[in-house]
Amino acid sequence: MVNGRYYDWEHITIKLKGGTLVDVDSIEYSDEQKLNRKYGKGRKTRGYTLGNKQGSGKLSLMREEYERLIQDADVKAKGLYGIDPVNIIVSFDKGDGVVSTDTLEAVKFTKRSFSGIEQDTEGPTVELEFEILGDIITDGVPA
Repeated sequence: MVNGRYYDWEHITIKLKGGTLVDVDSIEYSDEQKLNRKYGKGRKTRGYTLGNKQGSGKLSLMREEYERLIQDADVKAKGLYGIDPVNIIVSFDKGDGVVSTDTLEAVKFTKRSFSGIEQDTEGPTVELEFEILGDIITDGVPA
């Protein structure tokens, strides 16, 4: 039984600094909310407190897309690590009129890794790791 078409790579659009990234190999991101258990008499949890929230991720770009990114005036002036936090917007659209969007708020890049610089590869890539200082908001709903 066919239930319809699922998202695939062509349905995903990634925007950074107002522009659409074209040569992207992958993007991964996650967040977590720390939870501290509180115990009283016995071994069972009596309650809890919430700790810090944190999010992180990585973006893998083809070298050509990375070179376009670093030509941005802000990046050229301050460097990739020096720019103010930016939002990354990931949209999922199958063309059926329903668009789902994840907004990664206040992203700061923390690490660059260069790879694929060898014979018989699909070309050099740059992996950018980042911390999410804000929330991951899915369709207007924060975690």
